[in-house]
Amino acid sequence: MGAQLMQTAHIRGGGSPMRDLLLQLPLLPAKTGKSIEYEAADAALLVQIADNAETAMNTIHLGLSAVGHLLAYAAPEVETGEISGDATEALGWLMAELGTFAATAFCLSAACRRHTADFAPARPRAVANARP
Repeated sequence: MGAQLMQTAHIRGGGSPMRDLLLQLPLLPAKTGKSIEYEAADAALLVQIADNAETAMNTIHLGLSAVGHLLAYAAPEVETGEISGDATEALGWLMAELGTFAATAFCLSAACRRHTADFAPARPRAVANARP
């Protein structure tokens, strides 16, 4: 079921939600104190950011769960040295970073949704990503 959810999300979005999210963030206006000025942002952009943040967060959660299961089954190989401690450490750091990314994506999505709760355009409009 998890793989089916991810496939559906990618089909709907048509692209790479994490990549799109990263390329949409520079389009947000920022206040002097370096916080996002959601009120001044394009509402269509906020909706796209919220959608991509939620899809990225869901993908990360499903992936972290899968990696956790694999690590649990690989525990004997780690103990015997067939899988190096360095590889296990690298996976741990990766999982920590992905978890932090997912938590930040959740906060970003919630803020975008809060500022677009009453946004109902007659025709949906897409905002182009920034160029990398």
